[in-house]
Amino acid sequence: MSGNEHQRGFRAVILREISRIRAHSRYALAMIVLPLVSFALTWGLFSRQYPQNLPIAVADLDHSSLSRTVIRAMDATSVIEVSFQVSDPARTRELMLRGSIYAMVILPQGLEEDILSGRGAEVIAYTNTQMLLPGSIISGSLNAAVATVSAGINFHSRLRRGEMEEAAMARVEPVHLDRHVLFNPQLNYMYFLAAALCPTFFQIFILMTAVMALGSEFKNSTAGKWLETAGGSVWKAVAGKLTVYFISFSLLGLAMLAIILMGFGVPLRGSLSGLITATLFLVIAYLACGIILVFLNPGLRMALSSASFFSGTAFAFVGLTFPQERMPALGKAWSSMLPLTHYLHIFLEQTLRSAEPAESLPDLLILLIFPVVGIGLVPLLKNHMKDSRYWGKS
Repeated sequence: MSGNEHQRGFRAVILREISRIRAHSRYALAMIVLPLVSFALTWGLFSRQYPQNLPIAVADLDHSSLSRTVIRAMDATSVIEVSFQVSDPARTRELMLRGSIYAMVILPQGLEEDILSGRGAEVIAYTNTQMLLPGSIISGSLNAAVATVSAGINFHSRLRRGEMEEAAMARVEPVHLDRHVLFNPQLNYMYFLAAALCPTFFQIFILMTAVMALGSEFKNSTAGKWLETAGGSVWKAVAGKLTVYFISFSLLGLAMLAIILMGFGVPLRGSLSGLITATLFLVIAYLACGIILVFLNPGLRMALSSASFFSGTAFAFVGLTFPQERMPALGKAWSSMLPLTHYLHIFLEQTLRSAEPAESLPDLLILLIFPVVGIGLVPLLKNHMKDSRYWGKS
């Protein structure tokens, strides 16, 4: 076999791709540096695990023992911090509009007098639900704090009227909710958002790198040389090029799992092997998506824009922030087309939900659909590689 023949084929494509990666620092950034930076930033953002001491303002117009008790009850919650106490409700509105607080509470004049006279009273609260997450958390904490004070007043009032303690407690809360929080009882955002954000960043880098690696061959008019290096075999050309990225991102995916499970402390209640398999399938799925996007858009700029839209918007549609079951039909369809959706199903099942590996099998099989479609386009991609009309497009 001649020396020239030795330099063609699957192995030659791999060596050529490694050489291209070494020559362009952007690949190292996309494959190693930026993913690790994104994981570190995610840890830095959610290292406190859940929101604490969110600032609110209180306008105490009653200045009574009861109003001070209500303020202490609100401030005692881990979520709320009474950062401002003002005498004029207009001041709380100004703080809200400025973004200094997430809620404003008004304790009206005559609050204690109305309670003591048996007329009942109300505490007025305005929460900023433009920021949905802190708004809903604060709203729940305010309800709990005021309800606790109210129940205490009712309880002691009944005791003063001569009721027995057990009877008074039963009347204060005649229907008791015996609540059991499943899967994430700590309400830990490290388990919920941080663990999901890392795969979200991960899939962006896989897809963008795959599109950059494939699309740059057409942009730089080297597609013919790429095919020639593979000995004219489009299968060896594509497989050799993507093998490098599969190995690299598979190792990065394993590092990501180690960071999530050991660094973030997310519990592994299911199958580690199933989770590793899903991560490898995710890498393959997004590499296949790279083939699809480059086939549809041989111009690198349009291919990268498409990849950015496909991967960058994925987190909004995976069902973590808005339930997938209640999405409109178009939203459900788009969610189903995202490999990330199916990977996160598996991830949550095998970490928090203690699911059997068999329960994740449907999502694993769906992840395999993407490489099947990508493989089906490989023979057609050869036409682009051989046709100079597809070359030189930015």
